[in-house]
Amino acid sequence: MPYIRANGIRIAFDTFGSMNKPPLFLIHGLTGQRMSLEGMALRLADEHFVITYDCRGHGQTDHPAAYTLADHGRDLLALIETLGYDRSSVLGQSMGSYIALQAAEMDPSRIETLILVTPKAYDDGSGSSFQRLLRAEGLDMRTASREQRSRVLKKALWSPDIPPEKLAALAPRTKMTGENVVALTPEETAAVNEALIGFDLRPGLAKVSCRTLVVAGAYDRINPPAYGREIAGNIPGAQYAEFPGGHLLTLECEEDYLRCVRAFLAESH
Repeated sequence: MPYIRANGIRIAFDTFGSMNKPPLFLIHGLTGQRMSLEGMALRLADEHFVITYDCRGHGQTDHPAAYTLADHGRDLLALIETLGYDRSSVLGQSMGSYIALQAAEMDPSRIETLILVTPKAYDDGSGSSFQRLLRAEGLDMRTASREQRSRVLKKALWSPDIPPEKLAALAPRTKMTGENVVALTPEETAAVNEALIGFDLRPGLAKVSCRTLVVAGAYDRINPPAYGREIAGNIPGAQYAEFPGGHLLTLECEEDYLRCVRAFLAESH
């Protein structure tokens, strides 16, 4: 696991595949880490040089006391440049999609192909969408127990009709384990959420000039598909795909999802 300094912080990253292939950055979601994307990275590394990294405030990357979504966006642009690329394809999931979209609005010339998975373009004042769901249950990001979080998440992450045996098989893939897992303190968790409070990328959607695919889950309660349709409808030429899954459609609908992503990336090269 190497580190690199970009935009004033130390960023932990991993790579998959041959450097001779087109670069593809994968960006994880809120309170996640790069290791959660390893399975997807391995599946896509046959056609791309895949880079995963821990976002600022997450994992083994530096944890500043306070930062913003704009800082996240600048981190991605600096990482693309520091690793030696003029342009790169980028795929972001959930919070990762906000970061990818922020970077594409800041400097469209750096993003060749943009894939936004379970995205939204603005915050309603809650910060993370998960915080909104917790508040609806009378809970808070700082103080909710692991059991309380799991109960709220279960209703948002999966479609209501997912077979119990499939859910049991997928559940272990949602858990991060191993010596590289970095548990966030309550203060760090609060900073992760506060970085997203009040962001609004809607005014810049029309400026996004790269080929864009927006992917949504029909049963996603964290970022409902209406958010994705709004983004796709306001980015010139954007494509929209919806799958019969929840927020974790990347697991629940994995094969169809990866087939869609592969086809879109192939059309870009």
